Amino acid sequence: MSKDYITDRGFNWFIGVVEDNNDPVKLGRCRVRIIGLHSSDRSIQPTDQLPWAMPMQPITSAAISGKGTTPLGVLNGTHVVGFFIDGANQQNPVIMGTLGKLYKSKPDPTRGFSDPDGVYPIETRVGEPDTNRLARNEGLTGASIVQQKIDTVETNIPTALGNTWNEPVTPYSAEYPKNHVLETESGHVQEFDDTPESERIHTYHKSGTFEEIHPDGSKVERIIGDKYEICKNDSKVLIRGDADITTDGNAKLLVNESLAVEVSNGGINIKVVGGDLNLNVDGGSVRSKINTKGGEVRQDITARNVLEKIEGNKTTTVSGNCTMTCGGTFVIRGNSVRIN
Repeated sequence: MSKDYITDRGFNWFIGVVEDNNDPVKLGRCRVRIIGLHSSDRSIQPTDQLPWAMPMQPITSAAISGKGTTPLGVLNGTHVVGFFIDGANQQNPVIMGTLGKLYKSKPDPTRGFSDPDGVYPIETRVGEPDTNRLARNEGLTGASIVQQKIDTVETNIPTALGNTWNEPVTPYSAEYPKNHVLETESGHVQEFDDTPESERIHTYHKSGTFEEIHPDGSKVERIIGDKYEICKNDSKVLIRGDADITTDGNAKLLVNESLAVEVSNGGINIKVVGGDLNLNVDGGSVRSKINTKGGEVRQDITARNVLEKIEGNKTTTVSGNCTMTCGGTFVIRGNSVRIN
């Protein structure tokens, strides 16, 4: 067996700081300045001369042909722990994991063992643990996503016939160590919160778009931009309660075949305020069958004129009495008029 394996040369582990995570071959490798091995003076040992360390992936990641979990996430300035696959030669490091810290001051970016760009640790996070604030439920005032969601909650949303409803407020009430949080560099967030009585699943986009499942199973979805939903086959929706749809703009419905609307119990109310109601049938027939079962059909029209134009014949059949009352002149015109 080759003498390059750790079984022959012993297990040599290390702690270091990532100074370059931009792997030119895109394997997820990082240049690591290793404590006790490399100098903190970049003039003696520049970042571009540090060894590339390969990230170790979990057994749940295939790590072949793009399958599995992408080995990215380590940032410049991250403390890592690992071992040398070549043992005492110490030339082929492997990163096994990362180490969080509690920085009391921001490191000097001109010195080694720090982020050369000076971005991390973030200035406003110095003096607190590297554990995410959402996981700790600390420092969540001001620009935090929890406060932003509370400040922008929609209230008094009008519905048809004069009712209103409110967007539910986030039930965030995490307790350490129950909230499992993933946050990316730009601010995308995933939460799996196991806090008793406050269990949530939350996905948040840096734009403010989010979806959140509440402890009672309710789901709130807010979309900052446009929403597109494409279904290549059938779509079925079942709502066991009420449904309210409110749009501040125009609404259009195009059906390329037939449209069926059935109301089993209750009624249909159509209210047009300050506009027109147009019904156009281009070809085909118009049939209206009304059975009130002893009730009445009532038509109240308040208008200057009611115009009815029929390009054909009209037949009206009344099984009972028929009364027409006219407050002005009653005119009947025709080529011939027959009254029986």
